[in-house]
Amino acid sequence: MRNDNLQISAFYPLWKKYKPVILKLMVDAQEGPQSYPLSKHEFTDLAPKKNIVYSFKIDLLNLKPLVAIKTSLVAMDFMELIRQSNKAAELTANATYHLELDKQFNFHVSCTPVVDETEDAPDEEAQKETEE
Repeated sequence: MRNDNLQISAFYPLWKKYKPVILKLMVDAQEGPQSYPLSKHEFTDLAPKKNIVYSFKIDLLNLKPLVAIKTSLVAMDFMELIRQSNKAAELTANATYHLELDKQFNFHVSCTPVVDETEDAPDEEAQKETEE
């Protein structure tokens, strides 16, 4: 868990509840974009302050966000959960995942496969052989 005591990971237990759903969305996102409605009250009950920003967007590759998450406690707790998942590690090794919690508390997942440039090399060699 994070070292800071601010909110002591208030959203982590909620993300843990949704973990099976999120991982299924990530798996299914390989076939196309996915979304799932989360319960607004579950988030607002944990942090009733009006200045909390619940929505976030994260692009994730190899369990690392492509842009640092600094201010959203909701996103930081989400990332803490994802970092502990072997399945998420496996999935993000082969694709960039676009994860978003919108202002209506819908969770969206899509992915873009990572292009492995080493796979192209044998094809190029085979093409050169056929040209000669």
